[in-house]
Amino acid sequence: MTQILSQWNNYFPFSTMSSNEFYLLVEGIIKEHDYPNVQTSRKNHKEKGFFSASREYLRVQYGDLIFDICAAPFGKDFYVSWWLFETEDFIRKFMGNTMVADFLRLRASKRTFYQADIEAIFRSSIHVCVLQAIEHITNTTGRKLSEFEKQIHVGVM
Repeated sequence: MTQILSQWNNYFPFSTMSSNEFYLLVEGIIKEHDYPNVQTSRKNHKEKGFFSASREYLRVQYGDLIFDICAAPFGKDFYVSWWLFETEDFIRKFMGNTMVADFLRLRASKRTFYQADIEAIFRSSIHVCVLQAIEHITNTTGRKLSEFEKQIHVGVM
């Protein structure tokens, strides 16, 4: 079970590039920033159900926090989104649904200021990297993101 913490998306008319090119661009920007303990990989998500095709996402992970970034051409346009979520916690994974696990989960669910700050730092940092990659592709079209388009949507779903 995962908990979605925030989401962002935007489309770019008359801007095209392959998903892989965009992912490589974002990975390069993340490496330039030299964030500690941040890892990137690729993750396939099903488009619909079990037998449907898969779409490749760029996964950026810091501990239990994960960004899955989608970049996709759509006709003559380009679409980018990301989802920030928290992975299944240690207690649920290894202790299941016992009374002791429920008690430990309740105690662990109280987030510290530090945990909230780390989430905010990670979210802001990777979002800026995505925006830098978008700026790179929109330079050819002259289109700039508005301040509203750059905003992060916290606590969706």
